[in-house]
Amino acid sequence: MTAFFQVENLRVGFRSFRGRKQVVDGVSFTVAAGEKLGVVGESGSGKSVTMLASMGLLGSSAIIKADKIELRGRDMRGASGRQWAQVLGNEISMVFQNPMTSLNPSMRIGEQISEPIEVHSPATPRADLQATAERMLNEVSIPNPALRVSQYPHEFSGGMRQRAVIGMALSNAPAIVVADEPTTALDVTVQAQIVSLMGDLSTQRDLALILITHDLGLVAESVDRVMIMYAGRVVEETPVANLFDSPAHPYTRALLESRPATGARRGRLNAIPGFPPTSADAVSGCPFHPRCAFSKDREICRTTRPALTEVAEGQRAACHFTDEVLATPVGATVQSEKTEKRAISQDVVLNLEGVRKSFGAVNALNGVDLQIHRGETLGIAGESGCGKSTLARVAMGLVAPTEGRVRIMDTDLAGLEGRALRAARRNVQMVFQDPTSSLDRRMTIRSIIAEPMVIAKWKKADIARRTDELMAQVGLGAQFLDAYPSEMSGGQRQRVGIARALALEPDVVIFDEPTSALDVSIQAQIVNLLDDLRAKTNAGYAFIAHDLGVLRHVSDRVAIMYLGRIVEIGDVDEVFEDPRHPYTRALLDSAPVDHPDLRRDDAFKVEGAPPDPANIPSGCAFRTRCPIATEKCAQTVPALVALSQGNHRAACHYADDTERLAQLTDGPKAPAVPG
Repeated sequence: MTAFFQVENLRVGFRSFRGRKQVVDGVSFTVAAGEKLGVVGESGSGKSVTMLASMGLLGSSAIIKADKIELRGRDMRGASGRQWAQVLGNEISMVFQNPMTSLNPSMRIGEQISEPIEVHSPATPRADLQATAERMLNEVSIPNPALRVSQYPHEFSGGMRQRAVIGMALSNAPAIVVADEPTTALDVTVQAQIVSLMGDLSTQRDLALILITHDLGLVAESVDRVMIMYAGRVVEETPVANLFDSPAHPYTRALLESRPATGARRGRLNAIPGFPPTSADAVSGCPFHPRCAFSKDREICRTTRPALTEVAEGQRAACHFTDEVLATPVGATVQSEKTEKRAISQDVVLNLEGVRKSFGAVNALNGVDLQIHRGETLGIAGESGCGKSTLARVAMGLVAPTEGRVRIMDTDLAGLEGRALRAARRNVQMVFQDPTSSLDRRMTIRSIIAEPMVIAKWKKADIARRTDELMAQVGLGAQFLDAYPSEMSGGQRQRVGIARALALEPDVVIFDEPTSALDVSIQAQIVNLLDDLRAKTNAGYAFIAHDLGVLRHVSDRVAIMYLGRIVEIGDVDEVFEDPRHPYTRALLDSAPVDHPDLRRDDAFKVEGAPPDPANIPSGCAFRTRCPIATEKCAQTVPALVALSQGNHRAACHYADDTERLAQLTDGPKAPAVPG
């Protein structure tokens, strides 16, 4: 295969007032025509900096050195800005993580897609630019391209914006596309659509694709070869099948073993201890040795940097003890037993009855009945706009329901005001998605955790005692009490957020995507912590997430929401192993697979986005995306009815029709009843 892009011994540092900081140290890679290369690692591993440096996109503070940066035979070392401008968007393009910041909000979509063509071919007629923009929108599966080219980014959904960004990256027919976390901000169903789209385009165009990600499930789903980075260095490079079956580096193995799978649950996650170094020159010897289960504090790991050496055909690893690593089966150090089902108390700590919430014409919640018991974790899943966050706000008493009742313990929130409402709210606390934005950067950790107790007028001695107790419970040492959030890692900040939420000993804690902003190894630490805290506090948890692996691991029951309704609810294992609503099946089939061998051509993956909540379809709201819908689905709203198994319920007219449900994988993919 002809190498389109070759980089050898890339080193990148940055100048700052503290001196020079090395962030990439000796990275080499190649990518050929039609090849899909995954670049995997935690935040700060150097993934994005490596690609930005290789594309000439770093600023003047960067110090870039390399033995080779060759793009389709052209030496790009020392290339000027003008020389890079000739190839960027023309021979190599980039798709960034957040489509909203990649698109200009003041320009029409068609103008932005055709802009790279205008830059490289200024004489192109306006009609040709318009035709190309429409063709690209059609190629990335955006319906009605003739209309969409004249619209603005805010008129597109998140998934459609990312499709438009991909269309813009491909408009000048580049040979290589670098995609930097292109699905991180998207729902699982949209993520599946984008991954499938990029794979199809790579095949159709013989396009070289470099996918930067921290999601090993995405890697299993979509790439041919993988490069694992840690502390600015490549620690393993391998075909994707070898990565999952026989990883040769302890870090690769640790990443695999720390993932919660969507399959059968196991015991505690095998979290990687500690944190990555802050720069490529911060650790002598092997940079992973302080966290490595195979190092055993051996001197060679502490003092000598291992070379990247071949361990099998196409597989290289930078470890002194690859033989030991390869001889240990994946998962051998992980608790593999299935988690025993916990006995759940019958005490109801949160009860929602017939809750509706409207914002003008938008029906955000449409008749929700929900209970959470003491000591139970209820997982809540669904696409953006399904009502998850509104449900959390109503449950906390932050907004009043339009109809229905909310009870916290035995207290009905209806009619409560002032001191009585504040007292009831203390029993429900929330942990937010982004620990950085949810903590006041001007306050010390001690003040952040103590603030709820100060507001509740606790005595100073009790506040000090409880603060120390909470720090110990969430695994943070006393040395952090006088630190500021900026001095902590993302995982440590999330521990602070959890401690603050538990300060007043609430009966209900709502977790809103608490691990989605964290790397997989830190995510595992937080998931294990939540399991420990639930056992100690015996509070009821509501856990909102789009990561179905995490959701299955932490939940006792799970509720699936679609356009303001619960469409399926039950014991998490029953719902995941025998989904009875087509939307639940779509979510599960859209989730990234746990191994490349589990890729399926017959998976049921819905297209498009949910309907506008201000204009919900008649009958079953999912019918416009459901391939087994009938006229009955358009006429009658299905009730949430009990199935034969325990407390498993689904709102589908055909929840007990196994033959019809089987058509979701065997039958047509287009909606049977148009909207």
